[in-house]
Amino acid sequence: MSWRRIVALGIPIAVLAFAMGFIVALEVRRGPDWRLELEEYIAEEGALGEAIRVEAVVGARKPWNFTAAMGSTEQGDRITPAFPPQAVRCALLVRRRESDRSGEDGPVRQVVFLVHHSDALYRVGWVVYEGPEEPFGLDVKTHLERIGCDLRLD
Repeated sequence: MSWRRIVALGIPIAVLAFAMGFIVALEVRRGPDWRLELEEYIAEEGALGEAIRVEAVVGARKPWNFTAAMGSTEQGDRITPAFPPQAVRCALLVRRRESDRSGEDGPVRQVVFLVHHSDALYRVGWVVYEGPEEPFGLDVKTHLERIGCDLRLD
């Protein structure tokens, strides 16, 4: 085999390997998607006989105003990050529970916050914070206004 054939075969393979490495590096840095975290939360937190539906999801215009006091985490062994969030999504869920007696209870809405934390080096990810269920008080509306989430709770 001549050196021209080796070069002609080696250059495309090197370009392909470089491109694949670049794509893999971008995917590794991207981190998990908030939609996947929300779907996982719905799958894990739904009680037996309960159907959970996403009514609305909106992005927060001022995510830096989010505080952990706006909701509680049920993340198991995950530790709530101390650094400020880079992004916040506010989700309005509708929970329909079956009654133990005859028929169904009416649907109950709940606010859930999906918060993206990153220390820009090691820890990157979305954390789900459970907000309150209906009836929503004035504090919930104040929290939503503070972070800039336009969920319609009326």
